[in-house]
Amino acid sequence: MISQSDWLTVLCYHRIGNPDQDSSCSYRPNFSASIENFARQMKIVSTLFTPVSLREVAQSLATGASLPKRPALITFDDGYKDNGYVAWPIMRDLGIPGVVFLATDHIGTGKPFIWDYAAYCIQNACADRACIPLLGSRNLSSLQDRYASTIAWVEASKRLPAEQRWPAAEALASALGILPPQSAFSGLYLSWDEVRQLAREGLEFGGHTCSHPILTRLPVAAARKEIIECQERLTAELGRPAIGFAYPNGSTKDYDDGHECAVYEAGFAIAFTLEPGPSRLYEVSERPTAVRRIDVGSKDNIPRLMAKFVGAARLASSWKH
Repeated sequence: MISQSDWLTVLCYHRIGNPDQDSSCSYRPNFSASIENFARQMKIVSTLFTPVSLREVAQSLATGASLPKRPALITFDDGYKDNGYVAWPIMRDLGIPGVVFLATDHIGTGKPFIWDYAAYCIQNACADRACIPLLGSRNLSSLQDRYASTIAWVEASKRLPAEQRWPAAEALASALGILPPQSAFSGLYLSWDEVRQLAREGLEFGGHTCSHPILTRLPVAAARKEIIECQERLTAELGRPAIGFAYPNGSTKDYDDGHECAVYEAGFAIAFTLEPGPSRLYEVSERPTAVRRIDVGSKDNIPRLMAKFVGAARLASSWKH
């Protein structure tokens, strides 16, 4: 059993809401929790932990000051609008700080993430069976079949070199006879005006690259550029450098020592992975560019989440290695 006072518990969410009520045909696995479950989870966090801000964690690293007992940090990846207008009001009412890591190319543009683009194409395909690039012949006769094919395609696309992923998505659309309209993804992600307003309300923002590539699938110079230009855009839009960064995809296969150096070079004080947490406080101090997080998913009921709090996922991951 972990003594929570000696650990930093960082939760990672993507979207908050009900995918069955989502009109945008976006990628269902990105829904981390329903509104009701998220509110329940935040009440448990506020009871069992001392919620802290990203700034507090960074100041502790810089000065050596102690964090409060049982510190917990709530994070979101990508920059979906529901982070600011569904999750944040719940957290704000409970006095829980939070940070959203933005993939800056997608903020205020309507440019879809590749997984949302793929979900739109597959869910709107007319045929009940299709030959899907990267997958081959797939049954699309039910929504569940289409959801399964979307997940399989997104996972297959992650194995491609970064420069081949969008051509693969365009090939997917062509094979299915789909041309997503520009309006298909409007309003799905935050705008810069919304980011600035939410920042004034106390929500923090960090970096998640510009275009959300898997960094190890990029040439070294291109990966470095993604990190540095992300910080430059955040600084220009928010008027000050961002403190934190989160690696896209976030496993140990998705970033390396060079990317950690680029994070420091860009001016980020701390960076987060998706290797299962929590993290020992001395681990955070010794390697602040690779802080573990607990990835929260829609199947995480309260018992599963409590098990993750005490390190069950981290222990299971260590057994696999």
